[in-house]
Amino acid sequence: GLTDDKKLLYYKLKTEKCNLNFASDIGIYHDENNIFINTDSGRCMRPLMVVKGKKPLIDAKILQKVKDKFFSWNHLLARGLIEYLDAGEEENALIAFNEQDIIDRNLDFTHCELHPSMMLGICASLIPFANHNQSPRNCYQSAMGKQAMSIYCTNYNERFDSFAHILQYPQKPLVKTKAFDTFRFGDTPSGINAIVAIISYTGYNQEDSVILNKSAIDRGLFRSLFYRTYKEEQKQHGNNCKEIIEKPDPNETVGLKFGKYHKLDDDGIVAPGVYVDSDDIIVGKTTSLQQQTIKGHTKKDSSLMVRHNEEGYVDNVSVSTNEQGLTMVKTKIRSYRIPEIGDKLSSMHAQKGTIGITLPHEDMPFTLDGIVPDIMMNPHAIPSRMTVGQLIECIAAKGACLQGKTVDATSFDHEDPELICNVLKKYGYESRGSEIMYNGMTGEQLNARIFIGPTYYQRLKHMVADKIH
Repeated sequence: GLTDDKKLLYYKLKTEKCNLNFASDIGIYHDENNIFINTDSGRCMRPLMVVKGKKPLIDAKILQKVKDKFFSWNHLLARGLIEYLDAGEEENALIAFNEQDIIDRNLDFTHCELHPSMMLGICASLIPFANHNQSPRNCYQSAMGKQAMSIYCTNYNERFDSFAHILQYPQKPLVKTKAFDTFRFGDTPSGINAIVAIISYTGYNQEDSVILNKSAIDRGLFRSLFYRTYKEEQKQHGNNCKEIIEKPDPNETVGLKFGKYHKLDDDGIVAPGVYVDSDDIIVGKTTSLQQQTIKGHTKKDSSLMVRHNEEGYVDNVSVSTNEQGLTMVKTKIRSYRIPEIGDKLSSMHAQKGTIGITLPHEDMPFTLDGIVPDIMMNPHAIPSRMTVGQLIECIAAKGACLQGKTVDATSFDHEDPELICNVLKKYGYESRGSEIMYNGMTGEQLNARIFIGPTYYQRLKHMVADKIH
């Protein structure tokens, strides 16, 4: 349609949306000559407080009514106090960081964040003290958090996913955000509170390498399970050409694979609990030939082998039928992955590194209290990347251990780092997290104070065993 008064029409449409005469998920925005009304699915929308006359419409009285459960979320929407905006509408909005921002900048804001950390997505809102990091680091962690191992669902034993990584002994972080609890990530965490020392030691942690405590790995640090599902099904090619899942008979079958068939049961499938490795046959299958060969073979072999460079135990087997009513077999192989040189680890601040060496407990440096680090990362990883959030997380986690409680590290809404340092001081530690350490190989005192404390580390899915060919 056409209009002579763009501003008036836009204002009327927005008023109707705020009064809930239109659905709250409709997007209305404009550019120089057009008004757009979006009603399609798949648009990300987020709630914001409406600002009028340089004040948010939600004041202390309304907040009290919400606390007293007199007002629900829908009440706030219906009264036009909160509005859902999509990406298009945000182009026409001026959004304040918080109420103080409206006063400080004195601009004609249209909306205000419900909470400053709500501008972040799910992955970024899990990063502790994210507002103390350089912004690209938060972007990198938002991508890497999806590659971290965890218990991705509680019924992984029953599922036949293409592949899956399960972290064996996951822990809840000592330092976490409000979003962490809101999304219930504590039920299926994706990391471990490792003792991390920032130190140059032996030279095996140069250039984003880390040194791991071999004895900690032996006790279960960052161990994981890897599952892979192999799928095989019978297919029907016309009337004469038929596939059958069975143990191939060498006397009847031509073109047997260069693999081991002896682990197959009589039905042509490997039983659960059997160990298989590269070139073992896990599902036997034959295809009928239209003509008998000279040697009297009537079938051709089309069995399924374990992938090259993979091995493990048959964890589960599912025999069912596909859409055509033909037999379908899914075989799940389970292998144990113990951290080794070349495997990738990362903190919650995109300080990623590969394992350069694993040292036994007795060769690791130790503190006055006899604390030995699980991970040693290089100090050169800190200054240029400016991940100050990791340093504050480490000090906060140290204080959390001493106090026996977790620390809230929500972006833009956490305790002053200076107060966190005072906790360490109160318990007799150096307030900035440094400690005197001793060389594990010679017993000499190191002539530098070492920054050491617990930091939440993730094991990522990139493992050297998958990359060797």
